[in-house]
Amino acid sequence: MDLASSLDRVMLRVLRVTPQPIDPDTANPSEPEQRALGLALVISGLRCTLQYVILPVVLPLIGLWSGLSLAIVVLFDLLAIGLLVSSLRYFWRVQHPRRFDILPLSGAIFLLVAGSLAFDLWTLMQ
Repeated sequence: MDLASSLDRVMLRVLRVTPQPIDPDTANPSEPEQRALGLALVISGLRCTLQYVILPVVLPLIGLWSGLSLAIVVLFDLLAIGLLVSSLRYFWRVQHPRRFDILPLSGAIFLLVAGSLAFDLWTLMQ
């Protein structure tokens, strides 16, 4: 048994999916789940831009409570995590041949966003 098949079984269990192989030549490229990873990356980038550039400057300038920016960022954190997990579930469900290629990047992004979410929630509760 090799590492890839062991990791494959673990990911199927963690993501709670049943594999349904699809021929990549006949797969519908417009399926929304195929774009979820890219959207998760865009949302994560937008979240960082909002959290560190736009919201700390713009909300106080227009007289809104700066804590509102933290609540907005938490929503973006949750959205990014949801889209990331959804895309991973898709890649494992269809047994996409490049699923192991996106796993390290997805894992790193997940850890960064989850850490940010934990810190943001901790800050909101204080």
